[in-house]
Amino acid sequence: MSLLSCQQAIFRDARKIDAELESYRMKDLGQSVSSIEACWKKDSLLVQLIDSVLIRSNDIKIGFLNLAISRAQYTLDRGAMKPTVSGVIQPSLRKFSKYTMDGVGNYDTKFSPNISQDQIIPEHLPDVMIGLQASWEVDIWGKLSKRKKASALRYLATESGQQWYITSLVSEVAGMYGQLVALDQELDILKTNIGIQYSALNLVKIQKEAGVVNESAVQQLEAQWLNSRAQEGLVLQQIIELENQLRYWLNQPNKKIARSQYPFNCSLDSSLYAQIQIDQLERRPDVRQARLELEAQLLNKQSADLALKPSVVLSGMLGVQGFQPAYLFQLPASMAYQLIGGITAPWLNRSALYSQISRENARWKALDLTYQNALLKGFLEWDTQVKSLAYLQRMDQLKEREVMLTKSAIATVGTLFTTAKANYLEVLTAQQNALRSELELLEISRKRWIHAIQLYRVLGGGW
Repeated sequence: MSLLSCQQAIFRDARKIDAELESYRMKDLGQSVSSIEACWKKDSLLVQLIDSVLIRSNDIKIGFLNLAISRAQYTLDRGAMKPTVSGVIQPSLRKFSKYTMDGVGNYDTKFSPNISQDQIIPEHLPDVMIGLQASWEVDIWGKLSKRKKASALRYLATESGQQWYITSLVSEVAGMYGQLVALDQELDILKTNIGIQYSALNLVKIQKEAGVVNESAVQQLEAQWLNSRAQEGLVLQQIIELENQLRYWLNQPNKKIARSQYPFNCSLDSSLYAQIQIDQLERRPDVRQARLELEAQLLNKQSADLALKPSVVLSGMLGVQGFQPAYLFQLPASMAYQLIGGITAPWLNRSALYSQISRENARWKALDLTYQNALLKGFLEWDTQVKSLAYLQRMDQLKEREVMLTKSAIATVGTLFTTAKANYLEVLTAQQNALRSELELLEISRKRWIHAIQLYRVLGGGW
């Protein structure tokens, strides 16, 4: 067979395996997450970051290698249903004792008138066998077919596990990206307030020299200014941690993490996701993985039960054989064949088979509970994200109004302070309130972003 013919045969077999695996695959159900994806797909830098992580992450590459291992195991179990055929070239040399039946019989053939000179058996007896050997277990009870289907389902479970990891990784990357942008904004807010606080501090110093305020006013405003500068360092440290985690997934330790300025413009209406059916949770890859593993284990359990039944095995040999190489191809005289059929049933080792049945049954029960937990976890995660988004949406509206008022209060108190109609404590309080409300609004926006990303993961992703 030519190299091209071999390659074509391999490709045909691979396509056949793909078709068989597709027959076991469950169709996706559930609600589309396209509206959630639209929230971040407007940000081209985020999309580029996610795509780069999916391409470069070593963890994803490991997952695909595990898929290849699972696929190879399916091919192995699939092949167990077919006859095994192997080529044999078996030379040997024997000498029988003169005081054995074979030795005496071979010696007597030298004097037989029915034996030609070429057929006389030598004392040192060579034997050469060239041919094919085959063995096949007839799957009369369906034991092997159940193992094959279980292997296919385990492969699809591994595939779903890889999809779940990718979905989770996408949500992690998008969430960290949003946190980085939030930290950038927090840094800008701190810098702006540090400038305002520094200006207020200088003003109070001038008023102290004029005798309008005392040293306590200067100390408190300076302490506030130093506190804001310390917070700036904390934010920078958090940025480094998040950037390095993204660099790990990118497999690029010195990569600059480019990001936009304001990604929190996603007005996601949580009411769109306020209803969910139990079958929609099947769209989640982790739930699908748990279900496929449960179905595969059920087949393993049934296959273990069938191991107690008798097995039918056919074996045979076909080839040419002779005690001299020159006689091998003197057909049909040199042709040899053998066909053996047997029925075997476990007898003394039944206790070991019962132990295996108990083990597979316990695994099946454990995976049944795992599947129930996956459904329950999926429902509760959906409930958490949808309700949290609804509450955060209300909080955001109220906090925006608060930020507007606190910023206006700074200007008002500043004017009153310069005209001696307000004291330094009012200035200090106004600045503290403005900074606090701005940071709280930013935190609410960050949480809305995170919960929207988590809702994408909860509904099964789709990147």
